[in-house]
Amino acid sequence: MGLGSEITLAELEVDPDPILARMRATEPVCWVDSMDMWLVTRWEDVAHMEARPELFSAATDPSFLARALGPNMLVMDPPAHTRVRDMMLPPFQSGGRSGDFVAGELAELADGILDGIAGPTIELMGSYAQPLAAGALAIVLGLDGHGFDRMWSWCEGLVTDIANFENDPAATAIGETAKEDLGEAIGERIGRAAGSDSAIDWFVRAGATPAEIVNNVRLMISGGINEPRDGVGLVAWVLLTRPDLRRAVASDGRRLRRLVEEVFRVHSPVGTITRQATRDLELAGAAIAAGDLVSGVLRSINLDEEHWSDPTEIDLGRREGPHAAFALGVHRCLGEWLGRQEVRIGIERLLARFPDIALDAARPVELHGFEFRGPREVWVTV
Repeated sequence: MGLGSEITLAELEVDPDPILARMRATEPVCWVDSMDMWLVTRWEDVAHMEARPELFSAATDPSFLARALGPNMLVMDPPAHTRVRDMMLPPFQSGGRSGDFVAGELAELADGILDGIAGPTIELMGSYAQPLAAGALAIVLGLDGHGFDRMWSWCEGLVTDIANFENDPAATAIGETAKEDLGEAIGERIGRAAGSDSAIDWFVRAGATPAEIVNNVRLMISGGINEPRDGVGLVAWVLLTRPDLRRAVASDGRRLRRLVEEVFRVHSPVGTITRQATRDLELAGAAIAAGDLVSGVLRSINLDEEHWSDPTEIDLGRREGPHAAFALGVHRCLGEWLGRQEVRIGIERLLARFPDIALDAARPVELHGFEFRGPREVWVTV
């Protein structure tokens, strides 16, 4: 009986790292009974999967992403995926709407949120990281008229179902409510597209269908708020628990970019990429049957001892190549550039506003989650 017969999603959500380390060492391609899928935990094997879509298809059936969001680019293989991605990428590059937003509006957004925070003790996730991430994406997409709290509620509802690997009907119902409400809001915004520089207006001009826009904007909201939100919380937590790193960043601001990358690698806020075997095959000695779901665990491959030196150590001088926190290959996150800027500038503005910020020792930080992992709360004194 394999290791996967003992594993539950609840255990992975509490602390996946020891479980994933055992898998890498003893059963790197592991069938998990409770999730009804294979977990692939080593870098080389996940890279192999992503390089061979003819063997490991993103168009899975069943699909957690399609159920929660509708058909979207992450559940497509090339060339269908390529067509949609090419239409939707430009607003999220430095030369598009995201670049203009980062250059002229992001710091102002962060400062405005910080203006509303009163000390001496504050909780960073809810009061700062969450509205910053939700607000940034809302502005870029052109959905800021709905308010940042509503953006977060849509995100929270969608990810509840995306992470529902054990098919809990209550979680599916939560996701369905968010899916429908958000779909109506996006549809209404498409109807008002009038040549602005928002991402949604761009998608309309690029020829995307209303269904393509609705489903892929749902996708953008599910990941494009959660990951930078958790990134801000994680980087703040790391800086406040590692005086050496805080000193290093203070002495040379350019090191903050490296710190952001290392925190994303070590903590990987988004957990997996799911594929489906198109035929019977073998991967790292495991016999995978046609139709089996096969999930590459990004959190695990970012800590793979065979790929990284001292993988759990945050090393600002690391030169081992890019991490996989934003996935690998053609399905890399569309908004990764924007997300990085949100975290970097968000942290810069936070430290500038509160130079004496410190963790509240009475309220330790707890990380939680498997598919989406980050701090529940980060309490600080300012």
